[in-house]
Amino acid sequence: MKSIIDKIISGLGYRLIKNIPRRDYYIVHTNKGVFNLKKINCTISEILFIHNAKKFLINRGFTNIDKYITWEGNPYKEYDKEYYVMTRWIKGRRYDISNCEEIKNASKTLARLHNASKGYDLTLKNEIRSNMEKLQEDYLERCEDFIYMKSLVKMKSIKDGIDILFLNEVDMLYDKGIESVKMLQRNGYFEACKEKAMEKYLCHSNYNHNNIIIGGDGEVNVINFDSCKFDLTCFDIAGFIMDAMDRLNWNFEVALEILEEYDKVRNIEEREYRLIGSFLQFPKDIWKITTRYYYEDYKYFKHQYYIELKDKIEKIPYWVDFLEKYKGRFS
Repeated sequence: MKSIIDKIISGLGYRLIKNIPRRDYYIVHTNKGVFNLKKINCTISEILFIHNAKKFLINRGFTNIDKYITWEGNPYKEYDKEYYVMTRWIKGRRYDISNCEEIKNASKTLARLHNASKGYDLTLKNEIRSNMEKLQEDYLERCEDFIYMKSLVKMKSIKDGIDILFLNEVDMLYDKGIESVKMLQRNGYFEACKEKAMEKYLCHSNYNHNNIIIGGDGEVNVINFDSCKFDLTCFDIAGFIMDAMDRLNWNFEVALEILEEYDKVRNIEEREYRLIGSFLQFPKDIWKITTRYYYEDYKYFKHQYYIELKDKIEKIPYWVDFLEKYKGRFS
């Protein structure tokens, strides 16, 4: 990989000193500083959408993000029919979910990101990335995944630990997913999409502990905009809450603090509170683990998947209790 990195950065006039491989990127040390280099699974149009979204945010004052480095004006480098993007390395650490003040600051930062993103201009003819009005269909397809995976497991003559864990919970997971779809309908999901589409808010779509970096002076930096798109901002809020709750045993009081801090910067509408509940209702994490395991043939990592699934299932009682409290507060 060193020779590939050399070729990629040579067009910038940089000299490679060393590279450190990580799970899906490289930390690249050069004579011009330290950078993050990764292969990105996006089309050129999608990369341009992300690049111009970042420029738009910076122009609106939201500057603590991982801006793309450009090669002769292009925010990507093609090598062997694949695309690579590079950003300057942001010194810091992941935000501490157990630190109340850092959670509050991260929530307010998300609100500022949304405020800055309003009205993102598409005059540059980017490919439009939008998830507006698509979530109900996505949830229904994921519910069908639960049914299909259940049939796959039941046909197995010998069932392992993952199979048994999954079979014990799949009917409940399916029911929760279907209820989530019904909640979207009751809570005005399609009406909200039609109204908010005109305002053109961007969602990060992956705002979690991996992508929130606390700098040396305590400032909050946001990285990895690979999934950013037009969507309801309350979807981002729900994703942030879900990530925190998974690590805090679905602590309802912390979730309220996240909502309160966000609302101080950008008002959360009554309908948005209910839609957040609809998003939190869907068992996304367990769906993600099981589809990867059963569809993508990760059998070599069976023990790891067993541990991950077992952990999520053990938290189900906390999640169910949280949902009841949330509905009682915001329905």
